[in-house]
Amino acid sequence: MEWDKAAAKFADALANSEPTPGGGAAAAMSGAMGCGLIMMAIHTTAKQKNTPPAIKAKLEQSLKKLGSLKEELKNYIRKDGEAYTAYLITKKLPKENPNREQAMQDALLLAARVPTDTATTAIQCLRETDLIKSDIAPVIMSDILCGQYLLKTCVKCSVESIKANLAFIKNNDWVNKFEQHILIFLKSC
Repeated sequence: MEWDKAAAKFADALANSEPTPGGGAAAAMSGAMGCGLIMMAIHTTAKQKNTPPAIKAKLEQSLKKLGSLKEELKNYIRKDGEAYTAYLITKKLPKENPNREQAMQDALLLAARVPTDTATTAIQCLRETDLIKSDIAPVIMSDILCGQYLLKTCVKCSVESIKANLAFIKNNDWVNKFEQHILIFLKSC
């Protein structure tokens, strides 16, 4: 099994002394795992002989949507690390550089946008799951529930990443927008 090696490698990367991957990447990973579990439950239900054709068609549509959303979540794992690396590079600019402050603010905005996009995508997964949850075979319902928990964890951890950046963003309009997103995200969980 190769997947267990990849999972162990990611867990070890989180535990090392490097700043990436960090909380944002872990949030996106939990979202991708949650979405994947839900997709597995859909596949299992769709394969059952007693699943009506109309339900199978509905499940296939959800699989397509969730597959795209899972790919987005996987991309946010990488994007979170890139955003933090961009911030670290910007932070090293000489203090005398007249562009440093704006570059720092741009990097902080990016570092807040990535978890905002991650949480938005996880919420889309949760909404899609709500549409098919009643059609899932009872034998695999625990995986749907675990997937939903992982997606909610993704949202909550993304909120923490957004908050970590808000303390340093100086544009009040952006701060207000991110705070509105946070309220919406937490209501969804």
